[in-house]
Amino acid sequence: MIYPTNPWPPVAPAPAPLPTPAPVKRGLLGGGALALLALALTGRLLGGELGTFMVVGITVVPFMVLAVLAYLGLDRPWAKVLAILGWLVTAGGYALGALALSLSAIMGVVQERGQLLQLLGTHAGQLALIGLGLFLAPLIGALGFVPGVRRALSRRLPLDPNSFVHPIARVTVVTMILISVVPLVVLAAPPALTAVSNATGAGKSLTSGDNGSTLRSQFYTLVWTLPCAIFAVGYGIRRNGRDALTRLGLVRPSGRQVLAGLGLAVAAVFAAQGLDWAITQVWAATGWPRTDGEAVNKLLAFAFSWQGAIILGVTAGVGEEVAVRGVLQPRLGILLSNVFFTSLHALQYNWDALLSVFLLGLVLGVIRQRTNTTTSAIVHGTYDALLVLLALLSGT
Repeated sequence: MIYPTNPWPPVAPAPAPLPTPAPVKRGLLGGGALALLALALTGRLLGGELGTFMVVGITVVPFMVLAVLAYLGLDRPWAKVLAILGWLVTAGGYALGALALSLSAIMGVVQERGQLLQLLGTHAGQLALIGLGLFLAPLIGALGFVPGVRRALSRRLPLDPNSFVHPIARVTVVTMILISVVPLVVLAAPPALTAVSNATGAGKSLTSGDNGSTLRSQFYTLVWTLPCAIFAVGYGIRRNGRDALTRLGLVRPSGRQVLAGLGLAVAAVFAAQGLDWAITQVWAATGWPRTDGEAVNKLLAFAFSWQGAIILGVTAGVGEEVAVRGVLQPRLGILLSNVFFTSLHALQYNWDALLSVFLLGLVLGVIRQRTNTTTSAIVHGTYDALLVLLALLSGT
């Protein structure tokens, strides 16, 4: 999702029972999952473009493995235990990443050891609060395993309280939401933007490589996301290939849906300008800190080209929609899945931009609910691409 100015951006239905196992050999599932995991891990041993491609998979594959273990845990106790351990490992890895980014934001570009020790002492309180928040996040998320909580949530969300898959999804999502917002709450600023400002202020770059390599990494993320999403909805255990795509909402859109998607994207771009103006007035009146537009531009400079606009539109539009509106929304509902979607931007945006992301995400959620994920991806991708192109034309 792109924040517009910088440019980047009910009642739940009754729980549907999980489908009966599809006529697909389960060995195909295990073999495919292990193959994806092996490819991702092998990237650590290789250099060059192939190694980069494989390393990118490490950010996606753990969630697929977690979903696979959850499905296997429906009738295999050992898989249930591994799924819970996998959730802890995944949450821990994400928390360490948030902590590292927070440290980068707090410390800046340290030149001397004495300066580092001084900064650690000065910001010890903030670091302690971030560490405490990151530690508590999985504990709060784990409440979703409590039977009473599961039953209460199932009355509001399309969840099956007796299914092991649904609690794992909910607990993982809630944990990641909390982890994502902890640094923003403690630091009162998005850590990624602060780290970018610190690095560029010292004549350095937060990201490695040129714009082309960063764009390729974006594309590689999409390449990993699509097969992992198919496995994550039970391909090989509960669904065959066609059923998995249908569950994700990845169906052929009608011509009317394509045209409507393009039109809605254009309308959303204009609406976002008015929304941004309104949010600016509120934030200016209250004195709340706003997202640093200059830092956002530096963070997303890799996409500021005609090719970047197209690649970003495709990767963000398809990848985020498949993961959030395709995998999660049918089980977690529009609201919770959209809070998760918004929280993923909390490391790079402040609360003003997050409000914009949240509202636009609600629109995408309704589009997905009334049509399919393909149509919402058309809206999302076109919207993001248009914002980048407008920024290029305006010379931002």
